[in-house]
Amino acid sequence: MSYDFEGQVDVLLVEDDPLILETLSEALSDAGLDTVRRATAEAALEVLGQDMPRVVVTDINLGAGMDGLEFGRQVRQRFPGLPFVYISGRYAEVLGLESQDRFLPKPFSASRLLRMIADLSKPVA
Repeated sequence: MSYDFEGQVDVLLVEDDPLILETLSEALSDAGLDTVRRATAEAALEVLGQDMPRVVVTDINLGAGMDGLEFGRQVRQRFPGLPFVYISGRYAEVLGLESQDRFLPKPFSASRLLRMIADLSKPVA
């Protein structure tokens, strides 16, 4: 299946599990997305401002350090309109997300993630 991302779409992918990080990164790359990968929220914060993504995909449970929800809150202070896709195998849902955010429970298909990214990447009219 092909997705129309209306030009270059950069995704910041934050996932602490190396296998999931690699699998998702490959799926995004195969769909033609330029992806920056980081294993921690702290490392991802360093990227923002240098390589500005159009969408952030982050796991909620990131091991030691900041979790994905706190990462999202900190990013929102600097970049209020940046859309997020929060992913997690521990939560069935996440309440209180911004209108430009989505939640995707694990396990999920790559095509489902790509549809969400495509939806969030569309320019606002």
